[in-house]
Amino acid sequence: MSEEYWDGGPSRNSEDSMVERGAGTFIIVNGSRINVDPGTSFADTVRNYAKDAGLGKFRVLLNNEEVKPSMAPDVISQNDVVELRPYDIAGA
Repeated sequence: MSEEYWDGGPSRNSEDSMVERGAGTFIIVNGSRINVDPGTSFADTVRNYAKDAGLGKFRVLLNNEEVKPSMAPDVISQNDVVELRPYDIAGA
């Protein structure tokens, strides 16, 4: 059984954080908070920011809950907080 993870491959279409809901719509990458527009493609936005940050494999948290690629929403909604974290491989 293989574990499902996000990777920083090409887009299909071109420390715990304590984030407050209702404070805007943004993505957190390497500790930086970046505003994003609601309605933008979730997967494309995640992959583009991960690639810019140099992340190969990474975890995605949506409103402090981990989201696997198969369960990701189509678009980012108003007041969503998305966080990208490096994927830690035990023993590596």
